[in-house]
Amino acid sequence: MSPQYLFKTIIVGSSAVGKTSIILRYTTGKFREYYTPTLGADFSIKNMQFDQNKVRLQIWDLGSQDFLEAVRSGYYQGAKGVIFMYDVTRPDTLDELWKWKNEADAHLKGVVYMVVGNKTDLEKERQVSPAEGAKFAKSFLADYHETSVKMNAGVDDTFTTIAKKIINKSN
Repeated sequence: MSPQYLFKTIIVGSSAVGKTSIILRYTTGKFREYYTPTLGADFSIKNMQFDQNKVRLQIWDLGSQDFLEAVRSGYYQGAKGVIFMYDVTRPDTLDELWKWKNEADAHLKGVVYMVVGNKTDLEKERQVSPAEGAKFAKSFLADYHETSVKMNAGVDDTFTTIAKKIINKSN
């Protein structure tokens, strides 16, 4: 498939919220139980098709450690979308998205933002409601999605939605 569109998207958020796992799940269909921090950056590619559009999505996973901030800055260039991910069982990871938004805003203008609450399968440990997540996303002028990467719930829809939003913004 030769794409009509090539879009670079970036996923940012605190450590262990599921950034690498959502990319792995979306691009390979696999889920891994163990956590390994991303050092620097990594990326994957996924070809997708919807509404007669062929899209190649370049999905960048940026390491979240503070000491990588200077390294991360170069990876924002050319991005058309940013996914801000948090863990619904850890409210601090939602609050920390402000830091990530400030970083993204410093490097990007006019891109599509999306806030994603992950780990919805951990319902008993959940501390951020869907309504709170949606209200937070509104403050970012962003769409809101929830996922369980482990259960593969909402993953495909997250990436399809951001790709469609980017196409609409570019046309």
